[in-house]
Amino acid sequence: MKKIYLIVFMILIMATPSIYGCSSKTTLTTTTSTTTTSTTTTPPYIWNFDINDLQKITMSLPKDNLSYSFIKHPDNRQFYFDAANGPMVDNQRWGAAIPLLLSGPKASSLIYQNAPSENLTEYGFDTPNMNVMLTLLNGTIYNVEVGNSNPEDTSYYIKLSENNDVYIVDKSWYDVLSGIIINPPYVPATLGIDTLIVSPATVNVGEPVSISVNVTNKGDVTGTFDIVLYINNNLGDMRTQTITLAARGSQVVTFTITENTAGPYNASINQQINKNFTVQ
Repeated sequence: MKKIYLIVFMILIMATPSIYGCSSKTTLTTTTSTTTTSTTTTPPYIWNFDINDLQKITMSLPKDNLSYSFIKHPDNRQFYFDAANGPMVDNQRWGAAIPLLLSGPKASSLIYQNAPSENLTEYGFDTPNMNVMLTLLNGTIYNVEVGNSNPEDTSYYIKLSENNDVYIVDKSWYDVLSGIIINPPYVPATLGIDTLIVSPATVNVGEPVSISVNVTNKGDVTGTFDIVLYINNNLGDMRTQTITLAARGSQVVTFTITENTAGPYNASINQQINKNFTVQ
């Protein structure tokens, strides 16, 4: 029985294609000025270069009139939005994944070598869904065009501008890159809280106490935040101010309170930073 299981297991392994590094053989259509022939070939990488050589990326969705450029900083080797004082990309979304996807996509198949203009139109290259320009450190430039999706909506037609060899790539490749254009990888709005001041530190019953705190938006997009003051960490004794801060903006938020019972008190902002005061 173990021998039968082993044979079945080996058959399954041999029948399962590798996801990375290889693909199934495909019948390739080629055209020349005089003949049309069919051959069988294993599709190569559409283009391929070392990920570390990628210097600049420009991606656009022409039909949506959206375009973004990103450039690698020479000092920290991180990608930034290519604009005056452009921020660094959000590495939670970018990381090494985006440059890796762009450095050498493996085609699902090469479907047409040296396709004529009528076929290029059929595949959507007259009005591409996406254009990508990749600039390497040595000045080499790859201009990439992404046409229509295939009838099953599982892949996209893709080619380099300098030739008419048409490939298809998996739809997920297109979805990830178009997502970067539609929802650019800015660091999201994130609240920072510091410099809590309680004044005066000692007051009489019924006298006002001023509680101020500096708040900062640590992100690269505008954000709206609730600044919540807790007294003695009592959820029933809380006061809230809602503020909107521009990217990297800051503001001092002040609360004024009075207490009618003597004793020690603790003021806390968003339960992140706190300071004591006394009512006598």
